Amino acid sequence: MNEHSQSVYSSGSNAMAIELLRTGTPHNQTLSPGVTYLALSEDQPPTEFRIELEQYKFSRYLQLLRYQVGIKTIPIQLAKEALQEIITKIFEGIPALQAKTGCNNSWLHIRLIMTPRELAMLPFELALTPNGFQGGHDVPFLMNPQRLTTITREVRQVAPKKYNWPVKPRILFIWAEPETKSTTPNDPEDPNAVPADKHLDKLKEALRPWVCPNKKETEPEEDYSPLITELKNATYSELQSKVEEAVQQNSPYTHIHILAHGIPIADPDLGPRFALALKLDKPIRKKDISIYTDAVDGSRLADALRCVNDNQFYSPAVVTIAACDGGNDGTNLLPGGSMAHILHQSGFPYVLASQFPLSMDGSVKLVKEFYPRILLGEDPRTALYYTRKAVNCPDIHDWASLVAYARFPDNFEDQLEDIQLKITLEIMKVANTWTDFALKDTAGMAKIGERVEEKLTYAITKLEKLLSRNKETADNPARMAEHLGLLGSAYKRLAEYYYNQGKRPDADLEALTKKSRTALEKARTYYQRGHDLVLINHWTAVQYLSLTAILKGTLLNEHDRWCVTLFAAEKDLVTAKGESRIWAFGTLAELYMLKPFTVRAEEFEAEKAKALEKAGDYLDEITNSDFAFAKESTARQFERYIKWWPVAFPSPMADQLKEMAEQLIKHLPPLAT
Repeated sequence: MNEHSQSVYSSGSNAMAIELLRTGTPHNQTLSPGVTYLALSEDQPPTEFRIELEQYKFSRYLQLLRYQVGIKTIPIQLAKEALQEIITKIFEGIPALQAKTGCNNSWLHIRLIMTPRELAMLPFELALTPNGFQGGHDVPFLMNPQRLTTITREVRQVAPKKYNWPVKPRILFIWAEPETKSTTPNDPEDPNAVPADKHLDKLKEALRPWVCPNKKETEPEEDYSPLITELKNATYSELQSKVEEAVQQNSPYTHIHILAHGIPIADPDLGPRFALALKLDKPIRKKDISIYTDAVDGSRLADALRCVNDNQFYSPAVVTIAACDGGNDGTNLLPGGSMAHILHQSGFPYVLASQFPLSMDGSVKLVKEFYPRILLGEDPRTALYYTRKAVNCPDIHDWASLVAYARFPDNFEDQLEDIQLKITLEIMKVANTWTDFALKDTAGMAKIGERVEEKLTYAITKLEKLLSRNKETADNPARMAEHLGLLGSAYKRLAEYYYNQGKRPDADLEALTKKSRTALEKARTYYQRGHDLVLINHWTAVQYLSLTAILKGTLLNEHDRWCVTLFAAEKDLVTAKGESRIWAFGTLAELYMLKPFTVRAEEFEAEKAKALEKAGDYLDEITNSDFAFAKESTARQFERYIKWWPVAFPSPMADQLKEMAEQLIKHLPPLAT
């Protein structure tokens, strides 16, 4: 998890659009030195350019680049160098791009918008660093560490201009190997097998921050079922049904990852089209041959991956295709010959594929690098850069094979920070779930203790950093208060984790006690900050009062806050409904238990008697409700006064609170052991 936790952002980023045009229809044109094109970018005048390459020679170059993995020959190298020279020359002739040569302290994101089909065939990702840019001219432009640059392709006026980038992921993983002869799935000895197990493992690793424990199991096991669905040796109808089923469940897939072989579809009039080899529902017999493969082209795939339900259109935000020639634009005579191109043209916002064969190892590295970054809210463009870097190997041009078609929302830059914050909050909730699960029994803590600490500290650190730089949240007191309360809750759980770890025979009790107290002090501070921002939030207030009582041993200076909290909680009893009203009863019960400690010593006993009666009545209301989680959560809070705090932080006040909590917890259902 920590491998991808650091920020990838520099001091800023530049995004520029370059549109390449010519007159005439977008298709039915071949590459020819006699054709003039236009490059439009920013406020610069149009720039004319030509491509000194005949179609037949270009087709030969592409054929050479579709190598057998590991083979390095002079013709392949010459083809690569020839294409690099042509493409680099195009970039060097665009004045708006040359104007970016001095901006070396930030990312450069190039949106390459292309209408002519023959230009979409060109592997622009092969370009070398143009003259004038920092770094060696012989270094690939998209691999230059001295000038961090990304290129995403775009089809004009496709994908919605406004949509919300996904926060919580749900992945559909589809793989197929219809012609495999082995009885073992993913058999490495079978040339028709695909590395599905490795892809699934890497997808699960990327999802680990999101995974909650399986509450149906007594042992602490990860439950991936809400987050990822594997469609094994998939047929087209199965794929279509899965997408529709998810939409009907009101939980559509946000990301779809496809692993399959690429195959051509013969067309005597238009030339070969690229397709994915899925499995047929039933084999077709032709003479003495059985056909198992369903060649699914881009148009059919687009129809399967999108769905209309109740007049609303659903499609995943991200589609990744790991296949031979997945991004190959096929013949320029046929619009949408490229799988990635046609999916993007059909409205899919972000499609990552390959324009040359992707090695098996490269396909696994793609998943390993891309998905952890994208699922944690990283800019998909920088995620692409680091994925390209990860698949870079000698004699294999997987790095140039990766091609991304993307159309981001108009407010994408603004969305990113908000998305990262929302993702971190979700991950924080997951960490809290694991902690609660582990704290229920010592055996569970022993098995997953390190995992719990890692999840909590990671989420806490990430949220603290995001809150410090997120201006929108800082300008929204209610939202900031909620997040500060969540941080307080996380630190309290971390403190409880350290305390429980101290019970182990081999534990360094002194060190863990110190860490527990430090975490609890931070929790108290965050609760106080949250309540100071929004005084009607009684939950943060009672948490602060509770920890003040335990850590400071007095509440004499907190009478005013106690009164404000009482007003807010009583107001919720009148205005709130359902579970929100039940939580107000919990606040009031704990608040009255703390009240005797806000008055002078001579008033203590009288206040204590009244407080116990009031608090008991409020707990009875919770017990008589239908909200099981509220009952359990309230009982666990009162249990802390009995089993944790008087032991870890002994004081006369802690002992008195323990005595009162022991009486009050009897009003609640017993906790499961």
